[in-house]
Amino acid sequence: MKDLSKWTEISKGYYRYVIAANVCYEIILHTWYHDTDILTARASLFISGDWNGESSYFERELVLGEQPLFECLEMAIADNDKNNKAS
Repeated sequence: MKDLSKWTEISKGYYRYVIAANVCYEIILHTWYHDTDILTARASLFISGDWNGESSYFERELVLGEQPLFECLEMAIADNDKNNKAS
């Protein structure tokens, strides 16, 4: 998950990393100057998916907003470790 090449680029600047059926992390680039390392691009990290409870629904939740891409990757790992491990 830490390596951007393991994420799927869905469209220009929009990346997904699937962690479970119908659940994924998403990174959306806001600004990337092509003469700089992509890991310094401004980006936001989301988790999105179908959730089940009293009712079933889709939700996209902001996890980290408008930070360098490398921080989004680190946060995805930390968030996944904290919240999405099988018991």
